[in-house]
Amino acid sequence: MAMNNNNNSLLLSDTLVPDLFIYHHMMSLTKEAISVYLYIASSGKCKFSEAECTDISLLDKETTKIAIAELIASGLIARDKDGDFTLVDLKKAEVDQYCASVVARGGADISGLELSPMQEERNNLCDSISKSIYAGKMGYVFYRIVDTCLFTYGFETFVIYSLFDMAKEKKIHYDYKKVEKMASDWHKNGIKDSESLNRVLENEARIQEIIKTIGKLTRRRVDGVDIEKITNWVALGFSKELIELAYRSNKYRDFVKTKDVDDTLTKWLEAGIKTAEEAMKFEEEQHAENKRKYKKNKGKDSNYRTGAEAGITIEDTVAIEEDTDPKSDDSAMNDILNMFGDDDDEDN
Repeated sequence: MAMNNNNNSLLLSDTLVPDLFIYHHMMSLTKEAISVYLYIASSGKCKFSEAECTDISLLDKETTKIAIAELIASGLIARDKDGDFTLVDLKKAEVDQYCASVVARGGADISGLELSPMQEERNNLCDSISKSIYAGKMGYVFYRIVDTCLFTYGFETFVIYSLFDMAKEKKIHYDYKKVEKMASDWHKNGIKDSESLNRVLENEARIQEIIKTIGKLTRRRVDGVDIEKITNWVALGFSKELIELAYRSNKYRDFVKTKDVDDTLTKWLEAGIKTAEEAMKFEEEQHAENKRKYKKNKGKDSNYRTGAEAGITIEDTVAIEEDTDPKSDDSAMNDILNMFGDDDDEDN
């Protein structure tokens, strides 16, 4: 910072950071990595050593080294053979990747390629998304997602708009990687047109409904593992009523876990059960069978069984009576008393 003698005002420098860093990388970086990246960018150096980076950073040496490793892994910093670091030119890397993708799908010759609008349909769609989702300022990387959805995945324009609209509802529309993953997941699930989209949206609505139901029943926050199980239940066609019944059938436990519900539903699935009525009948039959087995086993272990049930014969009872002869008991008692002497010995 310096003083300008002509107008007596402060000269303040500015650090330009590409939008690609904000939308494509920043959301997934730790605050330490973001800080180190901004410190390096503000230095104005194209090449720097680890020691220089540590001097620039306001963080301690070890934290700075960890942050640098994170930036290298994210493709924001490159290291040459001499061990020095350079900031990756994000714009050049993005343009090269974009051009390669266009050429790969036969869109243009690389020698004459310009980053100009490719067709009216794509432009109108991007303009609509930019205005309604991004207040007229959609980042360049999101145009890439639109192109991928249009030309690689073959989505209808309605599906692409719905993708960004749903991303906004989930508050991830500024996170490039999450929106990109969402588009990839839709593609894997076979979404291309409004019909397939509506089917998936219905499933999504059912998943959210069951998440709320399980949350109320368990009185706790439903985590990622639980959501995976719930998503699988919906995919297998289990109704909300059947899932609630599976939970209540485990109420005898001190603490009902989602795994307990999942085990019950799996058991019902293997038994061919599809409705709550079938499940209730199945559980009643199981309960009756378990009760019958319990009574049978209890009879085998009881102390009040008949001799025949216990396998005892008349000869066995005679032998038992002989072993418990009162005389033998008196003899044993006398032997114990003799260990302490008798009254005659004490008098002598």
